[in-house]
Amino acid sequence: MAFGEQQWNNLLPSYLTNEAKGRLQEALEQFYPANRTEISYDDFYKDYGYEYFMQGDILKEIRSAHWDKDNASYQKSYPDALVLTNTCDISFENNRNINPKQCLFAPLLKLDDYLEDLKNAGYTDQKINNFKKNLIAQTYSNLFYLPKTGVGTAERIVLFDRIFWYPIEELKPLLPTINEEREISLTQYGFYLLVLKLSYHFCRLPEQCDREA
Repeated sequence: MAFGEQQWNNLLPSYLTNEAKGRLQEALEQFYPANRTEISYDDFYKDYGYEYFMQGDILKEIRSAHWDKDNASYQKSYPDALVLTNTCDISFENNRNINPKQCLFAPLLKLDDYLEDLKNAGYTDQKINNFKKNLIAQTYSNLFYLPKTGVGTAERIVLFDRIFWYPIEELKPLLPTINEEREISLTQYGFYLLVLKLSYHFCRLPEQCDREA
């Protein structure tokens, strides 16, 4: 992910101050391989306290369907999940009778559980350690690394290739208890890293594949 090659003034929204743009550029450029030493995840989360759902919110125990490969069937599950849908599209103030929009989530998985699965699958410690290093460096297009949200919490992975939709009308009853339903949200730094990772996962330009050939 060559963040350092981006034209930041054009990439970031105009409403941000030059100071905010500079801070975001400095923070995100650390993911560029030429600048990479040890990536900092400081100032990655914030409890906004807004009384509405936002893109980048982490919600607790969202009902979903988990694929059970052993039985070749879907089972009900309740993973913590990250809101991917644009904030405006899931706002209840925007009435859409003709084209109602639903909410897209990406499930979260504890990093330790994922690493344990790799170990049980027979991968060497070296390969597992390299995987974790590359994950934290955000080099995998389908995985988004999340640091710990606080004391006693775990590192987690967002699974972009297991995105699921959730009825927006099911979100509305959660508004009165939103502070209990929402674990935390991403800061601007975390949010723009999420946006760049999503763009890379779904678009990956240049694709390096001549489809007209």
